[in-house]
Amino acid sequence: MKKAIKWMGLGIVIGLLTYLIFPLPNPLFNTDYSLIIKDESGKMLRVFLNKNEQWCLPLEDSIPVPEKLKTAVITYEDQYFYWHPGVNPVSLVRAIYQNISEKRIVSGASTISMQVARLRKRESRSYSQKIKEMFLALKINLYYSKDEILDLYLHHAPYGGNIIGYRTASKRYFDKDPRELSWGEAATLAVLPNAPGMVSPSANKKQLQIKRDQLLQKLFNKKVIDKETYDLALLEPLPDREYRFKIVAPHLSQTIKNSNPKGKIITTTIDFELQDYLEQVTKQYVAFQRRQGIKNGAVLVVETKTGKVKAYVGSQGFFDAEGLGQVDGVMASRSSGSLLKPFLYALAIDEGIIIPQTLVKDVPSYFDAFSPNNADEKFNGIVTAKDALIRSLNVPAVRLLNTYGVYRFYSFLQNAGVSTLFRTAEDYGLPLIIGGAEINAWDISMLFRGMANRGSFSPNYYLVADSVTVNDKSPQLISSGACYLTLEMLNELKRPGAEYYWDQYQNQKPLAWKTGTSYGHKDAWAVGVSPQWTIAVWIGNFDGEGNKNLSGPGSAGPLLFDVFNYLKGDPTQKWFEKIEMDFKEVCICKETGFLAGDYCDDKDTVEVPIYMNPLRLCPFHYNVFLDTEEKYAVCSYCWEPGYHEKHYLLYPADVTYYLRLRGQIIEKIPEHNPLCDKRSGINPLEFLYPTDSALIQIPRDFDGQYQKIISKIAHQTPTKNVFWYLDDFYLGSTKENHSKAIELSKGWHEIIVIDEDGYKDKVKVFVRK
Repeated sequence: MKKAIKWMGLGIVIGLLTYLIFPLPNPLFNTDYSLIIKDESGKMLRVFLNKNEQWCLPLEDSIPVPEKLKTAVITYEDQYFYWHPGVNPVSLVRAIYQNISEKRIVSGASTISMQVARLRKRESRSYSQKIKEMFLALKINLYYSKDEILDLYLHHAPYGGNIIGYRTASKRYFDKDPRELSWGEAATLAVLPNAPGMVSPSANKKQLQIKRDQLLQKLFNKKVIDKETYDLALLEPLPDREYRFKIVAPHLSQTIKNSNPKGKIITTTIDFELQDYLEQVTKQYVAFQRRQGIKNGAVLVVETKTGKVKAYVGSQGFFDAEGLGQVDGVMASRSSGSLLKPFLYALAIDEGIIIPQTLVKDVPSYFDAFSPNNADEKFNGIVTAKDALIRSLNVPAVRLLNTYGVYRFYSFLQNAGVSTLFRTAEDYGLPLIIGGAEINAWDISMLFRGMANRGSFSPNYYLVADSVTVNDKSPQLISSGACYLTLEMLNELKRPGAEYYWDQYQNQKPLAWKTGTSYGHKDAWAVGVSPQWTIAVWIGNFDGEGNKNLSGPGSAGPLLFDVFNYLKGDPTQKWFEKIEMDFKEVCICKETGFLAGDYCDDKDTVEVPIYMNPLRLCPFHYNVFLDTEEKYAVCSYCWEPGYHEKHYLLYPADVTYYLRLRGQIIEKIPEHNPLCDKRSGINPLEFLYPTDSALIQIPRDFDGQYQKIISKIAHQTPTKNVFWYLDDFYLGSTKENHSKAIELSKGWHEIIVIDEDGYKDKVKVFVRK
């Protein structure tokens, strides 16, 4: 019998040692933590409930448990915590004696280690479970230090309702970091986990205060706190409500949560103060716009050099259900309006098609069934490329894209990182440059950053963890020189409202900026870039409702400059640095902006990108031989002694037509010598509509009959008689107003015009009905 007992005892010892030696799970707690989104400095932007609908902030190794709370908890829960091995034998004996004497459970003898064991299992309380907890507590003490055990307890203890952990309780009850807790607040948190369902700020406030005050008395008796601290702590009120976690940058936070469903701490590049300020500014600005039926807005602020996102305002109000505020306006694809034009102009500079001074045509233009129009529905005849970009003229931009190539420009957008293009280049076609493409604030800010970074395009990023890899992706797609010239042009856009005379004041900051307004006035854009900041602003309605009051300059522009003026800049670098080695000098025609030819009398030397393709020779200056009285032009067949040469600026007939409509006086080349049977090589006739190879869709009138087309030509000398033919059938003549109503059947047709001097022009068109 004794031998059996001996072997049984040995077996128990061996079993106990085996149990204690066998490692604990790592980690000890498989806790579902709340997801915390932080700004760059560590401030909380948003906290999400875990899958159990609890607030449970994750552990942070860099933040130890505050000494006040540590002392209060040990004093209240387990004053011999640092002396026992996980189970306090004295407390255990006392608890057994009291429970037997009272014939009920009045004392549990639980140590902090045992409570950690209980929190890990969270099973129903019973004597057998208590024994299990004691063994697990002993084992926990073998594998963890006392401070680690206390950490585990405080991070997983319940504090009432759906609040788990001391860090969560500190924020929810006192709106404080635990390190800022007073002695009264630390004592409150120390007593709460003892019975959080029965004693809490909401369930039994009086009992909670009794327990807290008793703990404070014990701390005072042990001389942990002095009399003054004790008296002040007793006067501290208990929390009467739960503080809500702030919700800052809600759209970005939600995006991060969608890709990180499990709770942890994620640090972003956001600046809390800037984000909070811009959310308020955007809300107030859109509230002012609501009287005009405009309900939404979004703002993105990015560091130009690094791509760090510092503010991400997805809408004017995340919880504005009427305004669809939970739609993310930063990532929502919208019509690009005119925002892509600067990049086409920069690419065209590198290609040698234009420089800022180059004249580009602004006349009616037809590309199959597509005919672009300017916003004011007027034509200027001819303007400089710089003026066309500053005024955001549509016709010159479309003509430029036609010259540069849709596919090449589409490829540039893809290589630069634009993610919103879901159709082929052919499907987008020429309307791509005037709002036919989709873009979002994220991608457009990235494009403008690329231009500001001398043509090197890299992604934006909002996670601190991404900063290591993001700068590896920076393809050079535009030359530094072309970028600088384009930014210089964009700096000359007139600013809205009170900003109009910005350059008249000292210490003002330049900004390269561009606006965009989508077709149907559904989207208003304003994007600006400086050496420090890139800002994208969108204003509109998430439901796609158009609004005649909506425009880039008037709706989005003011908010852009409100944001820009708030941001701090570098006073030593207000504008982009010009790298002299990126430029070379060329001699251009001062009147046309093309490479100067022999017949260009007024020349200028300008700087252009050093590696740009050669600029075209001036096509508008001609050398004309005149008689001695300069009354007629002459040629080798009719000149007489005394003739001389003169250089003329001669625009195409369609350009001349629209320049005259705008009141511009056009110098004419004298008529050719009427006694000469030869004609000048300069054709004064040109079709305005239709253009050659045009595709014409003929609509019906209200009476069901097909309409006629109104064909129009321009003549350098409008008073000349012009004779019209359709497929060799004579239609009649015109003088001064050279337009003709023509009825066309299906299929191909040829329209011919001949003036009284024998000059001729013709076009072939295809008609659909």
